Amino acid sequence: MLVEEKMKTNNFLVVVTDLEFLDLNVNSSIHFLFPVLGYSVGFPKTFSFAEIKVPHSYLYINRILENESIETLKKKLMSCSNENIVGICFSDLGVYQIVKELGLNFQLFYMQNHSTTNVHSINYYLEYVDSVLVSTDITREEIDAILHHASKPLIVPFFALVDAMYSRRKLLSNFQEEFELEKKCEEVLHESISQNEFRAIENEYGTILYANKYIDYRNIIHPNILYYYINPLGLDKKTLLKVIQGEEILEICDSGFLDRKTYYRLKEGEGWKK
Repeated sequence: MLVEEKMKTNNFLVVVTDLEFLDLNVNSSIHFLFPVLGYSVGFPKTFSFAEIKVPHSYLYINRILENESIETLKKKLMSCSNENIVGICFSDLGVYQIVKELGLNFQLFYMQNHSTTNVHSINYYLEYVDSVLVSTDITREEIDAILHHASKPLIVPFFALVDAMYSRRKLLSNFQEEFELEKKCEEVLHESISQNEFRAIENEYGTILYANKYIDYRNIIHPNILYYYINPLGLDKKTLLKVIQGEEILEICDSGFLDRKTYYRLKEGEGWKK
């Protein structure tokens, strides 16, 4: 099935990392996910509720919340009158508690990438939320099995930079200050032993390191998919359109764990040799 055919029956959930992407709203299958000012990390631009002008948009709240930020978020959500906002994508379960406590009518999507690796956990979360983002830490066969047995349609990675680490510390600032370097809130870091690259983005709430190659899961097709998730951080609008139209962009892509099995433990009867 071509990407164009998938777009007739499936929707895309695109993180707004460049304001030019909003021009894509002419396509009714594309919905936008806005990182929220004060409540998101890992993105160079965040948005207040009032800045969200596109109908059928979602808030993206992905930082670790403490007591004070829970209370301020509660006040903001209580007073939110922006009808363009229809849902919240979140990773801190405190967001769920706020929405339910206030009786707000938002769609809720749980998007904690590294804890949604099996259908039992996912179906548990689906008892409370409307959908869940399937992890990028598992194989194609495991994703297919989860989609087949999930109790509700799921969100599946489509094309994205994937976070490898989130620290509450300001890692870039600390390093730059220690070695008297130019202050930057975004850097590509080169790891000399493995020869891997990581894109680091920092704000006052911490630092996220992304593996600096985009995972390309565009060949995953299943009727139980609610949204295809795109994190286009670092892409321009022209390249994002190529992604959505299904063009090959091999030089910046990786298949992630799709075809690489992760061994969680030794096989029965095996042990470490002395």
